[in-house]
Formats: sequence, C-alpha cells, structure tokens
Amino acid sequence: MKSLYIFLAGALALSLNACTPYEDRITPEDPAGIKLDFSVTQTPGYDNQVTLESNTKGVIPFWDYVFGTTKETKAVVILPFAGEFYVKYSAYGNGGPKTDSVKVKVSANDPKFFSSKLYHLLTNDAAGKTWVWAVDVPGGYCFGNGPGDADKPAWWTVGAAGLKTQGVIDDQMIFDLNGNAHFAITHNGTTTQGFFSLDTLNQKIKINGADISWGNNVAYNIIKLNENEMTLVQQGDGWRNIWMFKRKGFVF
Repeated sequence: MKSLYIFLAGALALSLNACTPYEDRITPEDPAGIKLDFSVTQTPGYDNQVTLESNTKGVIPFWDYVFGTTKETKAVVILPFAGEFYVKYSAYGNGGPKTDSVKVKVSANDPKFFSSKLYHLLTNDAAGKTWVWAVDVPGGYCFGNGPGDADKPAWWTVGAAGLKTQGVIDDQMIFDLNGNAHFAITHNGTTTQGFFSLDTLNQKIKINGADISWGNNVAYNIIKLNENEMTLVQQGDGWRNIWMFKRKGFVF
C-alpha cells in the first residue's frame, strides 16, 4: 500500500492521500511478487522537510527526491525550493526494480537552508539578479590578475576595450532561486542555462553546465559580494585571476 502524508504549513490536521492499492493503479504485481509499500511525509509547519520510509518487504529501496538520492529504508531529507516536485521510489528485488512516484508541494524556499545572506545578495531570491561587467569601476579595469591577496587587477589588466575585443563586454549573467539554483549566461544573443552551488562557509561558487563570462570553469572564491558588486577570483599560489561584476543598472 502506498500512502502520502502531506502537512501544509500552519495546518493542524493530517491529510491522507493515494489510498488506492498500488497494483490496481499501476500494474499487476511482477513475477517476484513485489507489492510496493512506502510513505512520503512532510513535516507540519516545515514542509521542506520530508520523511521517506520504505515498508516494502525483501527489497533494496532507492529514492530520488530531485535534489538528491538515498538508499536508506527511512530517511529525512530537505527539499529547499518552493514548488511541486516528484519523489521517486524504486524497490529492487528479484523481479525489480519496481517504481512509483509521489508529487509533493513545497510552500516556500527553505529559510534555514538559505539563511546565509550570500544567497540573497547573489540572486535576489526567486526574482533573480542580473550581473554584468563592472566596466565603470574606479580605475577602469575589471578583469586581469595580480598578487595572491589582490582585490583588483594589478599585473595584467583589462578594461572595456579588452572586453570588447574578446566579444564578452555585453555578456549578462542571471542567478535565481526559482525552483532551483539557476544560472544563465547570455553571450552574443545566445543564452546558456546552468546551475550553481554556493559554499557559504568558504565563500566559493561553482557553476555547472555553463560558466561565468570569460571564465576558467573552476570553483571561484567570492572576495566581494554586496547588493551592487561581485568580485570573483581564481586563487593560485601567490597569484589570482580576478573578475569584477556589478548589478545591471548600477553605476559607480
């Protein structure tokens, strides 16, 4: 029997859905006799937290909850983003795997998961934030390199003219938390979609599926991030490459 327990924020009562026997709704039991029995339970008042529990006998469970996977029989996981998501359950047995899924609705982005102010400064939350080259930064150089502790280009320096020569001066990057940690870069009229992961403890950011403008496909250290400015570096031994961006529309 498959059951779904969804606790909406502020609700006082437990709701029970999906009580139709699995074998009647999907397929007859397979030759190995696997009958799926599992539950997906959202925590009252904190529906980002979900308890996954497999009660199917004699199988190895596998869960895919969009933002991760687990093989645990019982696990408590976090769905950090607001939206509707499918939690997929698979039971591996002699005739398996046999699978089913449950749709869950998360009411808001997880305030605990996104407690670091870096998320808001980078993305403006679900609304998104657009970043462009800081071509008008004092000194005029927004890309280059320098000593290992430099906060702006010092050795090799590139400004608007160099960015134009490279064809990247009009690049725009968007970060948002609308259903996932999205990243998108528009270059020469073409937009490439990706995702980002943010290490708030070590203040590092990694782009997956794309890269920042004129980037080196590395994990970048964040040495400045406020409402209007973002400086990223590729840290080396006694040197660093430096990228200086600004919020679109901001003027120094």
